Amino acid sequence: MKHTGFIVAIIAGSIALTAGAAMAQKPGGMHRAPISFEQADQDGNGEISKEEFSARHEVRFNDADANGDGSLDRDELLGSARKSAEQRVDAMIERFDENGDGVLSQDELPQPRQGKRADKAFDRMDKDENGSISKAEFDEAKERMGKHGKGKWHKN
Repeated sequence: MKHTGFIVAIIAGSIALTAGAAMAQKPGGMHRAPISFEQADQDGNGEISKEEFSARHEVRFNDADANGDGSLDRDELLGSARKSAEQRVDAMIERFDENGDGVLSQDELPQPRQGKRADKAFDRMDKDENGSISKAEFDEAKERMGKHGKGKWHKN
């Protein structure tokens, strides 16, 4: 049970980050959720042209625009974020479900970093070098990780 809180926090964070990403307009795309080959191959010829590749943003937008009105309301943004979060959860189960039962047991969950890597991560977070991490240091590290695309799943 020691990893239950960890996995709940990871999933909740993933959903929150995905929702935030979906709502924030970023250069190059509404959010960075992957699109399928079939979505990118708009003419269905089995190949993605340069024009189709360049239209990824439009494909994502149109996919999220459920009512086709050319704008994204709150429900459409949340729907897009949920879809992206579901894809991330499915990918996590696929990656870590060693026995193929469709669920993750405690033994299959990503393990926290151990050893020198964990020590280095702790030291980077402990800015005042007092041997502990304050809420402000934790929040700063979390923000830094989000800006640099880190915080991915790890399995030791």
